[in-house]
Amino acid sequence: MPSKTYIFGHKNPDTDSICSSIAYGELKKQQGYTHYQSARLGAVSKETKFVLDYFHFEEPELLKDVKPQIKDISIHHPKAVNKSDPIKKVWDVMKGKGNKLVPITNEGGLLEGVVSIGDITNIYIDYSDNDLLSRYEIKFSNLIDVLDAKYVCGEYPYENIEGDIFVGHPTKTPTSKKDVLITGLSEKILKHADTFDYGCIILAEGADIDIKKSNCAIYRVKYDIIKLVNLLNQAISISSIMRTHNIISFSTESYIDDIFEEMKTSTHRNFPVLDRNGVFSGVISRRHLIDYERKKVILIDHNERSQSVEGLDQADILEIIDHHRVADIQTAMPLLIRSEPVGCSATIVYKLYRESCIRPKKEVAGLLLAAILSDTLMFSSPTCTDEDKKIAETLADIAGVNIEEFGRGMFSAGSSLTGYTPEQILNIDRKAFSFDKYSVSISQVNTLDFRSIVDKKEELIAAMTALYDNNQYDLVILLITDIVAHGSEILAVGKAKELLNKAFSMDVKNDSFFLPGVVSRKKQIVPNLIMASQM
Repeated sequence: MPSKTYIFGHKNPDTDSICSSIAYGELKKQQGYTHYQSARLGAVSKETKFVLDYFHFEEPELLKDVKPQIKDISIHHPKAVNKSDPIKKVWDVMKGKGNKLVPITNEGGLLEGVVSIGDITNIYIDYSDNDLLSRYEIKFSNLIDVLDAKYVCGEYPYENIEGDIFVGHPTKTPTSKKDVLITGLSEKILKHADTFDYGCIILAEGADIDIKKSNCAIYRVKYDIIKLVNLLNQAISISSIMRTHNIISFSTESYIDDIFEEMKTSTHRNFPVLDRNGVFSGVISRRHLIDYERKKVILIDHNERSQSVEGLDQADILEIIDHHRVADIQTAMPLLIRSEPVGCSATIVYKLYRESCIRPKKEVAGLLLAAILSDTLMFSSPTCTDEDKKIAETLADIAGVNIEEFGRGMFSAGSSLTGYTPEQILNIDRKAFSFDKYSVSISQVNTLDFRSIVDKKEELIAAMTALYDNNQYDLVILLITDIVAHGSEILAVGKAKELLNKAFSMDVKNDSFFLPGVVSRKKQIVPNLIMASQM
């Protein structure tokens, strides 16, 4: 299944940004693309919350960034083993392509240790050490499984091999029930089996054994003695060689940029990956960082990098659907851009439905209608076009709502800013712009309770000053738009207030002034500031 493609609007999203993203995601699903998912880059406003509740939609997923993460990479997924398993099981896993590191997990999938190919190699380097096997834990059942031994009679009384493993001739030294003898001298051994004190005798070369009872366990194998000796190390329990300390692991949520330096300077080449609950998820190696799939995104209602998600330059932009000026987004590959001089992105989204011969569902039509009414201030904004009005009427018919009644309810719910802090008011709908050498933040709030907001002017200016100081903007602007009076109070903070003097011929010494008839940031504020920055 293809990885997710995220559809989202700008930071500090307004109703158009949220509703158009959801509606376009619904269109993609009706076209059969189930991996498209709408998202948001910030908290929804009261107005947007009213719309989502009215038409029974959940808030889209909050997307913090689109920087590549380990979960975006196709990493190795070797089978995990248990610490009580024999080395042979690890070796079998390592035979898989690229499996140089095998995880050791408990029954819940939590990582307990790791075994690398180097850890196993060390066992074979020490092979000539006579007491090698005595220094490692070997479960008796693992030994029998690794040697593919067939049971004859008797019982070995311990879970682990507690004594020594002798190979070849019976030893003359004292033996005990803890010891195991592996030998090819089947006839001689069986003749005197009752006199030995071994706990188990394993007979090589598939000896034909006719014995019913013994004071020790007896097994036979089809291999010769040399083959058996070579298999012994594979019976050692993984717990004896696994590394449990100083293991460098990463989370599936880890960013590629963050792990790159750590991987580059580490002596290890392979690293376990855990999910957010600590459960083993896979193994990542350095070569995985060479080529990986970037996140795929569709931008709605914006095309400026400063207004978009963090890490956008590390993602693949597939489409842009917008109704603003063309700004600074650059891409490495061609993409679909749908930008039209209309009052709302939702108008364009509905046209895409119509061009696909798909009728939006009643609830989706309601979302698109709400977006148009919000962005055009009930058709009173200079950005509104005849096309916006006609499409809004069509959507109202599909949604089964009265435009006037619904619009009043929506604006009433959204314009009440009771309980909002000055900082929250400033961030309800804030966008950052670059005008030549100037960096400018422009916020806008639409309200039916104009006087209550203007009365907080000093507090709002203090919040704007803090934003100006912290983000190094040249100018911070807030439009308090009176929906009833059809005008905006302009608050401004920053060293570049001369832009407003040039743009509107207004004296801003007192940090605020009223502009009658100005209600659109896109069409009445931004174009004037662009021209002023070039003067």
